[in-house]
Amino acid sequence: HAIIEEHLHRTIRILQVIQQRNFLHNKMDGYEYRSLKKGLMSDLHHASSGRHEKKQDHHQTFHTNFPMPEPPQPNLSPSIYNSSDSHYNMKYNNLNQGHISTRSGMVFRSADSTNRALMEIELKKKEARMKKRAASLIFCLFVVAIAILNITKIEEAAMMNNSQNEAEEDTVSSLQDARASQLKSQIAALQINEVEAPPEEEIIEEGQEFLQPFRYFADTTTSRRQSDSNFFFHIPRSGGSTIKEIAGKCLRKTLASEVGVRDGHHEDVMLQVVEFDQAKYVNVDTTSIDGLHRSANLGLAASKLADMMSSSYFEEVGMLFDLEHKGRAMTIFRHPIERAVSHYYYATRGDKAYIDPSVTLEDYAQGNGIENNWVCRFLTGKMEGEITKEHLEQAKEILRKKFIVGFLDDGEESIYRIMKYYDWNFDSDETIRMQQEDCIKDLLKEKTNVNDVEYEVPKRGSQANALIKWQTQFDIKLYEFAEKLFEEQTKEFGSKARKKLLRKKKKETGK
Repeated sequence: HAIIEEHLHRTIRILQVIQQRNFLHNKMDGYEYRSLKKGLMSDLHHASSGRHEKKQDHHQTFHTNFPMPEPPQPNLSPSIYNSSDSHYNMKYNNLNQGHISTRSGMVFRSADSTNRALMEIELKKKEARMKKRAASLIFCLFVVAIAILNITKIEEAAMMNNSQNEAEEDTVSSLQDARASQLKSQIAALQINEVEAPPEEEIIEEGQEFLQPFRYFADTTTSRRQSDSNFFFHIPRSGGSTIKEIAGKCLRKTLASEVGVRDGHHEDVMLQVVEFDQAKYVNVDTTSIDGLHRSANLGLAASKLADMMSSSYFEEVGMLFDLEHKGRAMTIFRHPIERAVSHYYYATRGDKAYIDPSVTLEDYAQGNGIENNWVCRFLTGKMEGEITKEHLEQAKEILRKKFIVGFLDDGEESIYRIMKYYDWNFDSDETIRMQQEDCIKDLLKEKTNVNDVEYEVPKRGSQANALIKWQTQFDIKLYEFAEKLFEEQTKEFGSKARKKLLRKKKKETGK
């Protein structure tokens, strides 16, 4: 539009200049015509009366500083130009006066008038060309304006259509990207399986039928396959949120938890990776039963989109895995009494409190909200009824065969074992590696999802302590077993410093 406006201004200016010139020339031509007519009438009057004296033309309006041209000198007889006729010589000598009168009384236009006439003719030709050019330019500008107007209307219509279809196109594009990523992961998994030995079904020994639901969790003693998936068993109020923060924000791993279904992603028909709070998540919810069914139907484990899946369900998570894509489990323990007290203050004083704050810790421990042997129940699937010693032994065997264990109060060593078991590494860039290490130290120190109120754990011998101990007696025994298992796993998964400390301890004790 700016270009059209500039051309229109230039065309109007050209037409104004042409109009001014026409006015001046028309004025000059009329004046000259009157002067020339008066001069001709005077010459005719003198010729008819026989008086041929010189007559000065006072009406000549055009003067020039250029010298008058010499008369033509062809190769003719000199007598033609060197006449002895006094009248001819007189008229010839008055050439600069504007007229040449002949013996017959005819008057010829002077040289300066002829030049002016030629210039006027040339000027009129130029003006005609300029008018024609201006008319052509106006026509072209008109055509361009019409074309731009039509294009603008078409673009506006296209923009309206695009705005209506933008959401659908974005959805299709995201689905296509997600599908491409999923297919890529599946192809990579197939290529891996072609190189690796085919997996074998786990043989469940007699008397260990309780392990049948967990047959697609890999044993900790088996070699890792690249098609395996990492699973973190989240025990509430035991530092699990901190572990997920470390994996997502410090190590930049993609997680599958409850976060990925925010902003309506629970309605996605295909798996994809989304980002929230500077961390990446798969668009599934692995913390609910319905979410686990959706994750299994979408093929979460086979997609290899998640670097770590997290859930507080263990037996139900087994539906995500199969013989080709087994899960590798890890968990973090906290002493059951400390965990129960933390849960009490979280449930009565936290942002998401759901127990009346007037309920005391003793009331809570007597069964008004306390979780009875939570870990044993969720490992064995015994959600109702009494927990027995048999269930405890089953939980111990599940831990021994299927889990790498860590502890909240031994965070750095636990993180080291998680990274080794999950086949994770720090970044190769030294600067980024230092940032990751500092991030881990800060989160282990500050922790995540801690209680807003300060509290003390009931001392041994108090009623509250005794009640909580009775409600968590099997979890306490399982915790003590996990401490021994943690030491046993040091040989294969522990850090160099911890292995050195273990050798020193065995040397001192003689064991």
